[in-house]
Amino acid sequence: MLDLSKELSGVFNQFYEKTIEGESLSEKEKVVAILTAATILGDKDTLKNIIISAKQLGFTNEQLGQINGITIAVSGQHLKNQFQIKVENKQTNSCCQ
Repeated sequence: MLDLSKELSGVFNQFYEKTIEGESLSEKEKVVAILTAATILGDKDTLKNIIISAKQLGFTNEQLGQINGITIAVSGQHLKNQFQIKVENKQTNSCCQ
């Protein structure tokens, strides 16, 4: 949708480039961040590309699997907590038990 506005698209592209190319994180740390976001979003194209980049940086299958697993576990825990129903245990009158 941003492509409909050249100005907004340009601003977003600048933001994207400055964020991804920023120097605060190492290339490996950026890969972890992108892999995590792509997993959460279910972005198959980005996952494919970032896994290729990760392999080129020396990540093992086990490391990539653990990063992916942690992301899925934390996401799953969030969903579990979001829909967990809390029930208060109130003592009832002993005559009615």
